[in-house]
Amino acid sequence: MKKLALILLGLSLSIGASAAVWMWTDADGLVHYSDYPAVQHAVLIDIESRPTDRAAIAEQRRETIALERERRKGDRLRREADAKEGAEQKEDRDLAKANCEKAREIYATYYNAPRLYKPTADGGREYLSGPEMDALRAKAQGNIDEWCG
Repeated sequence: MKKLALILLGLSLSIGASAAVWMWTDADGLVHYSDYPAVQHAVLIDIESRPTDRAAIAEQRRETIALERERRKGDRLRREADAKEGAEQKEDRDLAKANCEKAREIYATYYNAPRLYKPTADGGREYLSGPEMDALRAKAQGNIDEWCG
């Protein structure tokens, strides 16, 4: 019997929790809301309400937190990839710079040398002809163009 009385008391309290809302407009055209009718022309507004679904809100919060974690993880991975790509690009620039300097040195050697030669198998030298020297210098200039841009 006590349980039935407690259940009825709980139901009566929940019924009393739904409060009326009154709305009216004043002379200046401002709309007012209140829990009691302050003026005669106040209108009772029927507001539908339902209890909060705490489980749904908790699930939505978990999903939001999970999405935020994924976003942060993606941001971190992007930053790491950008840093790695930046390091690789720096290595490529450094290599290109070193190759450019080497190509310039070789070209300067070929340009300033009065005679160019190829070493032979027996340790001797085979001197290049004028057209062969020009071709070698052109190739060296091509290397400069390739590495120095």
